[in-house]
Amino acid sequence: MTHRTRLAAAGALAAALLAATPAVAAAAGAAGPYTWTVEKGHVLACAGEEDGLRVAVELYENSAFDTHAQVSVQTAGTRYLRGGETEGGLFDNGTISRRLVVAAQEEAAGSSETVVVNGSYVPAGPRERVHEVYDEPWGRVVSKGWNTPLSAAVTVDALGQRVDLTCDSAFAFDLKVRRPADGGN
Repeated sequence: MTHRTRLAAAGALAAALLAATPAVAAAAGAAGPYTWTVEKGHVLACAGEEDGLRVAVELYENSAFDTHAQVSVQTAGTRYLRGGETEGGLFDNGTISRRLVVAAQEEAAGSSETVVVNGSYVPAGPRERVHEVYDEPWGRVVSKGWNTPLSAAVTVDALGQRVDLTCDSAFAFDLKVRRPADGGN
């Protein structure tokens, strides 16, 4: 799986966070000033199904953008969702343990439930060099650094059931990223 494919899984999580990019240093370039950020963190996208209960979890932690968690729990009659920034870290030295509240999406349901995400992760191969250049609405972005693939074992306790998840995308990253200084402002 290429770095761009893995980033696509995390892209939905990071889109809202990009507008708040902190400047580490500014340098003038041919098209104008740029900001540089050092971004370290983890990405995990997992899903599973058990006895008619489908669960999907996307966790994103970035030293420059804080953390973001998206959880979907679906039964035959109700879908529960939670998405957005979250307080504190999601990844802790090889373990994941987090309680999150998901809200029912059907108007009549009007309820919420607590889900518990638990798991572990370890490096699953050598670091991979990353060098990408891509365009965002506000200009060209250059990303350089390393990704480390992860092997993750994750479960979710939801609605009285435990669901084992399979992680399609799991990696740690250590990048230096250059973006236009105005970030589209």
